[in-house]
Amino acid sequence: MQNANERARLKELLSLNILDTQREERFDRFTHLVSKIFDVAVVAVSLVDEHRQWFKSIVGSSELETPRDESICSWALDSGYLEIPDALEDEVFQDHPAVTGSQQLRFYAGSVLYGPTGQPLGSLCLSDSVPRKLSPKERVWLECFARMVEQEINRDFELDARQRAIQSVTLRDITTGLPSEIHLTDALDTLISVADEAGQQLVIVHLKVDNLDTVARLHGRNVRDEVLQTLADRLTTPDDRILAVGRTGAARFVVVTPIDVSQAPFDIASRIVDRLSEPVTIGTSSLRTEIDAGVCVYPADGNEAGELMDRARIALKDRTPRSRVHVFTQDGNAHAIRRHFIEARLEAALLEDRLTLHYQPIFLADGSRIISLEALARWEDQELGRVTPAEFVPIAEKSDRLSHLFTLWVLRSACLEARTWSAGANIAPPRVAVNIPAKEFYNPAFVATIKGVLRETALDPARLSLELTEESLIQNIEQTIETMNELSRLGIKLALDDFGTGYSSLSHLRRLPVNTLKIDKSFIDDLPHQSEAVKLASGIIQIAQDMGCEVVAEGVEHEAQRVLLESIGCDLIQGYLLARPVPPEDVPAMLDKSKKLHD
Repeated sequence: MQNANERARLKELLSLNILDTQREERFDRFTHLVSKIFDVAVVAVSLVDEHRQWFKSIVGSSELETPRDESICSWALDSGYLEIPDALEDEVFQDHPAVTGSQQLRFYAGSVLYGPTGQPLGSLCLSDSVPRKLSPKERVWLECFARMVEQEINRDFELDARQRAIQSVTLRDITTGLPSEIHLTDALDTLISVADEAGQQLVIVHLKVDNLDTVARLHGRNVRDEVLQTLADRLTTPDDRILAVGRTGAARFVVVTPIDVSQAPFDIASRIVDRLSEPVTIGTSSLRTEIDAGVCVYPADGNEAGELMDRARIALKDRTPRSRVHVFTQDGNAHAIRRHFIEARLEAALLEDRLTLHYQPIFLADGSRIISLEALARWEDQELGRVTPAEFVPIAEKSDRLSHLFTLWVLRSACLEARTWSAGANIAPPRVAVNIPAKEFYNPAFVATIKGVLRETALDPARLSLELTEESLIQNIEQTIETMNELSRLGIKLALDDFGTGYSSLSHLRRLPVNTLKIDKSFIDDLPHQSEAVKLASGIIQIAQDMGCEVVAEGVEHEAQRVLLESIGCDLIQGYLLARPVPPEDVPAMLDKSKKLHD
């Protein structure tokens, strides 16, 4: 049980939104400078989370994080400054894991970093494998550098506080000049009163720009802000049907319009989405925004402004890939409540190892031998019951922190379990395949994370296969190629999942060091009876062979499909025909059976 001080400390740390963020030059400058001045092996900006120590910046080590019980920085939190000249001579630390383990730490000095309200967050720390003692002057230097790092950590928080203060006075969004959510809610209250007197209905449309983060990452914040301003201008162009507009979040707008009995809310929202989805021209670039809309109606879906704003937002959360406009329903409301509880419980489930992995094998096309097994997460929650991957995986991938925790958990668990697999004499043990979300793949520390997991689990890199979707890889093709080449040099296999459902060009694909193409189930379902489907599958297999890749057909459920796929050159198959996903304890028996069939 955490004490009140620890809860307050963790609350402040999480409020800064700095954990699991990308490397930043403003922090790296300090660690590199301190490393040169003090001439030590390792310098880090260390943040102490509930169960781990996470490094915002580190020089001299590729570690992204370590368990908290292996952290000496956590001991410094209550003291403000901690120095250990020789850990082997220190009664408190001589048996510490950082001293006796692979780090072989002998010297440590750390100055605590504090948050905006004075809570200790972590430290700017020095460490080395040889004893040392800082001079009084060096201690002053370290304290000075810590205060500078501290200012950087708190800078964004202070800027946000100032911006909120300005907005609370002006009730206007700084970037677009539109009313903020507070002002818009007040305006909606007034519109409801007018609509009551006129016997009129209102439509509330909650709009979200889905690819705004991608625009910012690829083109910069200035272009992002220009896109937002263009969208705001389109929404405020004189239109007698739009009564009020506001910006309610980083990538969100809300529009209020009237509606009569001859109109459908879906059609009104679609018109607005179409207007916003037109290309945005900035300089010589033409950018297309991806807009989703959630819709509710007054008075059918609520009588109060706040309730209606919430229900339009709830409708948006219940969206599906098949439509850009989503109308509020009570079922959608129930789904939104469940999603909230899933998100609230998922982090604890990951940290406490309460999820499990099942494994679906991938066979040679003739079904004679298992080549690899794909790791698939499963979750049975004490309060929520069975939570399907379709529910919790998108929630995990939406959040930077949850995405990292989930991916790291799957990688560690799958690699540890794969070490126990054996296929028999003279047969290579099967690989384990792990799906990687785009958010993690584009994290600058991704390769270091993979190396750390392989080192920790002692799994041969050649036995790990990473599955990435075609659509995620084309967000930044040059970075994709560089990262994939690094992974390939380690010996890791790379698979392109759901091939054929993305939008990349063959010229891009040919530049990627991919080992495997996985044909999406949608291309397999109509085999073998539909001639167009057969031609399409044959064409994909030919493309893969031209690229020097092996081909996996996903979702194979019938023997006739398997026979056809084998005849047209497909290398591997995966699907319910040969095996459903099984828990880890059933994998050895499955591999033994596969071995006997092969023999």
